[in-house]
Amino acid sequence: MRKILLKFLTIETIEASPADIEHALRVATAVLLIEVARADFIVDPSEKLRLRELLEQQFNLPAQELDALLEEAEADADRMVSIQHVTRLLNEHYDHAMKRRVVEMMWQLVYADGEKDRYEEHLIRQVAELLYVSHSEFIQARHKAEAENGS
Repeated sequence: MRKILLKFLTIETIEASPADIEHALRVATAVLLIEVARADFIVDPSEKLRLRELLEQQFNLPAQELDALLEEAEADADRMVSIQHVTRLLNEHYDHAMKRRVVEMMWQLVYADGEKDRYEEHLIRQVAELLYVSHSEFIQARHKAEAENGS
């Protein structure tokens, strides 16, 4: 993903293949989910499992590709300084419905361990704003995740 992001952030116009862009979008989405899981400083096993389920459902990947995606996303999350380059990529390539879906997945991950932490909520609020997801959609996504998880 780093190579793809560098292509997008450079002044030169470098053509990326649709497959490269799709891969970068998957990694970027996974990075945001990993950041939510880490936001409260405790990554519960239920969060790891839910993270995997969300990515598998969204991208319909076989186990081996999903493992590679998660490994790459974790490494990128470890190196990440700011979420802005990730959200910029999503803004450039995802439609509004998919950006709203990313926010919904983040909320679903929050409730995987049964607890909502203020750091998790703050991060999702930041991401929603950067993705131009309205406050009402942010709240709707939270309520949907709460209802699904019985919180």
